[in-house]
Amino acid sequence: MKNKILLKRKGLENNSVLLSSMKGRPYFLLVFFVFFFTACAPAPTPVPLTAKATPIRPTQTEIPATLTPTAEPSPTATNIPTATPIPCDAYESFCVEDGHFWLARPISTEFNYEIEPAYRYGSTINGKRDPHHGVEFINAFGVPILAAADGRVIHAAEDKPAFYAPWERFYGNLVVIEHDLPELDTPFYTLYAHLSVINIAEGEVVEAGQAVGNVGMSGGAIGSHLHFEVRMGGYEYSDTRNPELWLQALDAMHGGIVVRIENQTGKLLRVPLVIDKVGGAEDSLERIASLDAYAPETHPVGVDDDWAETHAIGEIPAGEYRVSFSYAGQYWERFAKVHPDKVTTIYFLIEE
Repeated sequence: MKNKILLKRKGLENNSVLLSSMKGRPYFLLVFFVFFFTACAPAPTPVPLTAKATPIRPTQTEIPATLTPTAEPSPTATNIPTATPIPCDAYESFCVEDGHFWLARPISTEFNYEIEPAYRYGSTINGKRDPHHGVEFINAFGVPILAAADGRVIHAAEDKPAFYAPWERFYGNLVVIEHDLPELDTPFYTLYAHLSVINIAEGEVVEAGQAVGNVGMSGGAIGSHLHFEVRMGGYEYSDTRNPELWLQALDAMHGGIVVRIENQTGKLLRVPLVIDKVGGAEDSLERIASLDAYAPETHPVGVDDDWAETHAIGEIPAGEYRVSFSYAGQYWERFAKVHPDKVTTIYFLIEE
């Protein structure tokens, strides 16, 4: 701009020189024409500016056209897989996997259909009892017991001789149902023990939810309750699996946790652990359960074919949890999330 002003000034000076050196009207008109031409000469300068501004408009139009299709698919493609951490490493953090909560509860919602937490699967209650090969539903004498799935009755009598248990009359009045689950290619069974009354017969085909007997305290039962088992691959005492990982959750917002603790040689380390639910504040913890490891006694309980767990718990609300334990003078903990109808797997590898 400064250059343009200087040029104008120089033009005026030159015109003044011509005016002083030439006399007469024609020369005056000539000077006037030169002055007029020089003053108007910069007028075309804004033209290129207008020309430069013109291409900006299509550029501005193209920007939203480019952003619109990109922004729409991105959330869809990104958000779907984030519910489950895939890939994941259960030894470093945790994994969320599909469970097999396929069995209906053997006690209806009219009665106590929750698993007794004091004597969970694999527990010995600090060595006071035999390793528990099932779970218990404590109920009053005579409460109806329901089939957990469609199947065929293969046993409906007292448990003698000792075919399903370590010794006779261990289970008392016992019902065993074989199930043909479409998701499995291996034999699968459920057992209902300590019944007061059996109201089905061997060979009978039953449907899920059908009454098969009533709660009692026959056999070695202490107090009236239903002892419920899951067996897979065979129907022997060592073929049990943790029912908490097979029974349907209490509601749609519940899931489960599976833990395995082992050393560098693959030896399972059987130590008690604690599960706390994490609240809103960082230091807000609610004790959910204290779990014994599956007992390794003379008659060890079976483990899941996929997880080979040392501890497990089902029917816990979705949310964040802390799993912790002490071993060999050291404290171990892991924070993990439970998702509805899923199993969270957590593995600890301890070098000894």
